[in-house]
Amino acid sequence: MESKSPKAPASLSGRRGLICEIDRFASRIYTKNKGVKMKNIRSLLLFLIVLTAFFAFLEADGQELLADLYRMGKIRLVPEIALDDDSMPEDVFFHNPMAISCDKEGNVYILDYKANDIKKFDSYGKFIKIIGRRGQGPGEFNMPFLMTFARDRLVIWDMMNLRFCGLTPNGDYIESVNFPFEAGWPRKLKSLPNGSILIELEKRDRSDLNAPQECILDLYSSDFKYKKTIYSHHVLRNKYVRKPRSVNIPQPYTPLVYWDVSPDGKVIIGFSEKYEIEIHGSDKGKISSFTHPYESVKVTEEDKKAHFAGMTFSVDGVRQKTPDFIIEKTEFPKFKPAFWNIMVDSEGNILVFTHRKNREEMFRYFDAFSSEGNFIAHVQVVGDVPFPATRSATFIGRTIWTLGQGEDELIKAIKYKISN
Repeated sequence: MESKSPKAPASLSGRRGLICEIDRFASRIYTKNKGVKMKNIRSLLLFLIVLTAFFAFLEADGQELLADLYRMGKIRLVPEIALDDDSMPEDVFFHNPMAISCDKEGNVYILDYKANDIKKFDSYGKFIKIIGRRGQGPGEFNMPFLMTFARDRLVIWDMMNLRFCGLTPNGDYIESVNFPFEAGWPRKLKSLPNGSILIELEKRDRSDLNAPQECILDLYSSDFKYKKTIYSHHVLRNKYVRKPRSVNIPQPYTPLVYWDVSPDGKVIIGFSEKYEIEIHGSDKGKISSFTHPYESVKVTEEDKKAHFAGMTFSVDGVRQKTPDFIIEKTEFPKFKPAFWNIMVDSEGNILVFTHRKNREEMFRYFDAFSSEGNFIAHVQVVGDVPFPATRSATFIGRTIWTLGQGEDELIKAIKYKISN
């Protein structure tokens, strides 16, 4: 007859049960090690159990949902990987990185505008290769400005060659499609889960320099075939003048269109004239919208000074004081728009960044909503690192890649973990 293993006794619950189990285990060790005191064995086991519980807590923290972190009201960004010139061979440098994308294996692609190439790294930050070079031929670039990873291919807006390019993850050329300036100027590029590409275009009426521009979100297939327009809205980002010299004059604090794509393919769009966010399906159109109360923030004299101080105006390569005609053609509204950016994280939560009375707090607070638009919390970013709510930021799980400049003034691509 086949023997059966004896049934284990029912364990006690709670701290008393844990101590009893420690005593039983310590007794078994004591019988084999007569010279060791029972008290010492019990203390050692208790320490090991506490240590195990601590690492289990850390592991659980790593699996916590971003929405749960937002609900606590405070998050922190912890650096995990930093890529700079020292991360690459001696003859390879970052010149002017513009965009970051990641493939499904976690490989990182960094588009370098001035170097006319793409630097590829693995998920641990190890340099793999350079993709592309300066030129007009297949797989070559002239000031590449935008990039996204659309399912199985890299899609690049090659600005000065006026074309969109498709490459394999290894950098092999697939195809390119000319994109004339008359169709609009690409400003942002995002991919959907099905491989479609969403392009933000800005068009202006060349017959009327004072007319507002048109912001258009157009949907294309992965092989660059136009499918439909998702959204459009008038904006007044710039004023165009021809005298005394031809120049585009930025108009500060005007309402603009901000948008992002959720992991399930929805397009989250907001026109910042008021705090209203729309949720669109790429096929169904507008699905729903939600609003949220906010406090209007006045445009101050300090804001005006900061705007002109940050403006670069040069003649024949020499930087000059901002000319009077630019100051005269610049209009400041009384209040700032409802928000200045929208992002969607890797779980589909919608992050809305509003203006603050204290300008230094702009990257330190945001409103978090669920993918359906339900308010989660007003979140503060604590610690040394502000939230990188920029075009180059890319969510990967509970981490975010972004481009920036370190204290050593070197350009870096940094991966942060979003922590509680």
